[in-house]
Amino acid sequence: MDKEPETPALDRVYLAPLAGYTDLPFRRACQKQGLLHGFTPMVDACSLAFAPDKNKRILVRGEDESWLGTQLLGQDPDMLGKAADILNAGFYDTMDLNLGCPVKKVTQKGGGAALGLDRDRAARCLEAVVRNSRAPVTAKLRVLHDQDPKPTVELATTLVEAGATALTIHGRVWDKVYAGPVAWQVIASVREAVNVPVVANGGVFDRRSGLELAAQTGCSRIMIARGAIGNPWIFAQFGNMPQPPPTHAEVCATMHAQIKGMVDLYGEEVGMRNARKIILAYLVGRGYRRSQRARVTSLATFAQFEGLYGEVLDEGPLCTVQGTWKSGLPDE
Repeated sequence: MDKEPETPALDRVYLAPLAGYTDLPFRRACQKQGLLHGFTPMVDACSLAFAPDKNKRILVRGEDESWLGTQLLGQDPDMLGKAADILNAGFYDTMDLNLGCPVKKVTQKGGGAALGLDRDRAARCLEAVVRNSRAPVTAKLRVLHDQDPKPTVELATTLVEAGATALTIHGRVWDKVYAGPVAWQVIASVREAVNVPVVANGGVFDRRSGLELAAQTGCSRIMIARGAIGNPWIFAQFGNMPQPPPTHAEVCATMHAQIKGMVDLYGEEVGMRNARKIILAYLVGRGYRRSQRARVTSLATFAQFEGLYGEVLDEGPLCTVQGTWKSGLPDE
């Protein structure tokens, strides 16, 4: 058996703020496997400022959640300030500013990863959140160059000076989205340059990759994103007694509980529409029938899901998949 990488003791393992995914039912599935530090889905500041009720359900905090962060997306300081004031009612433990989203419809407006290219605006945006937030304010950004640490260190230093109490660094440049190696050395350089906690993010799909990320960056905090989609058991791997992969029965039970939670939270129509990608995330890569996966896209009612669920539970997977499981879903 390969020796695990030598790593600093992990202080925290976060669940990333994933738009369309990390709502309360998702987080509850992860909490059962040991998650302690989760985030709501990312929320657009303008949308929140002008239509706060539209985002109410994705921002719900469970009474049993001892720690919960939320993340704002935007590029206008005034809108970000108004949104932060609205979020105060949710009693979040931190408010995070997104400077890492690579999606075109976000970056073409100057938000997400594009905001990270404009240090002055980024500082004004973060300062606006700090002025209006009752919670500590953090920032999540991407490395600006995967070989030269200087641009990322300069941005990180600017954000800390503007009031960020912690930083999360995704170790891939904007145009590579989620492909290629993680720029460990750039994250390490940021950690050495700032006097706030740095959370390393990128490419964590199991215990080994998580420990390697921590070891290579020197960070005692890591963040998991795509690796948790359809796979809440990843958090159990970072406990004192790492757990074996879930059984077929465990996969089915966890999937069913999450989908039921989504229907309860959003109502049947919206809940089932949002649930399709979640169901696929549980079924893809685990040996379940292609014909069963193909039916997921047409599910419209909870009764239809129950019918498919019963077949999946009775038949089980066609084979046992070996190695590291990856959902392949593009969110981090």
